[in-house]
Amino acid sequence: MKKVLLGIALVLILGLGILSKNPIVICDNDLPEEYMEAIESQAEGLYSRKLPLVPVCVNVTSFDDETVYYTIYYFPLGTVGMSYKKNDGYNMEKSLTRF
Repeated sequence: MKKVLLGIALVLILGLGILSKNPIVICDNDLPEEYMEAIESQAEGLYSRKLPLVPVCVNVTSFDDETVYYTIYYFPLGTVGMSYKKNDGYNMEKSLTRF
């Protein structure tokens, strides 16, 4: 039983490590490649050193007037609303909240 629990914990840790470097991006909009690359590079890694939240998924909600709006889902339990504009950079639209 301990080996099974240890195996599950190991798979979970490895999976979260992989996701922290490359979170899943869900995008139903026709988004230019440079915007996708900017979102992926900003979303990778832990939320902060004080809050070790791992980005699992990024959901692009809309793209208008050269601004893309997206939500980053962090493990365990948290989201951040963000926007990105090519000339303006990143903006936090909604601070860290629980689901």
